[in-house]
Amino acid sequence: MVNLNSILTFKGIFYLLVILGALIMFVNMIIAASLKNRIPGGFVGRWLTIMWVFMFFFFLAETGAFFFISSLNNINLSYFLIGAVLFFGSVFVGVVNRFIFHLIRELEIHK
Repeated sequence: MVNLNSILTFKGIFYLLVILGALIMFVNMIIAASLKNRIPGGFVGRWLTIMWVFMFFFFLAETGAFFFISSLNNINLSYFLIGAVLFFGSVFVGVVNRFIFHLIRELEIHK
């Protein structure tokens, strides 16, 4: 049974954030997939596919973190996994910024 004292620890907060992050990412993947079906292709379609792949990897990282981080005996591997997720998170933000920039530019051209 889960009690309030076990949730209010750093480990409990970690698991709560990971579960919520995985749920949010799963919903975002569904939304992105539905948007991809509405875009015929070109630059926007290609970059939306790239964004979906990053979302999928984030979903895998979050579910993996929930199940495996606490069982790792090697703290260096934990640091590596967390660092890799943060690094690719930064790359993902760059991809989203590039996507939005070009989307706005295409919308301005087609006014």
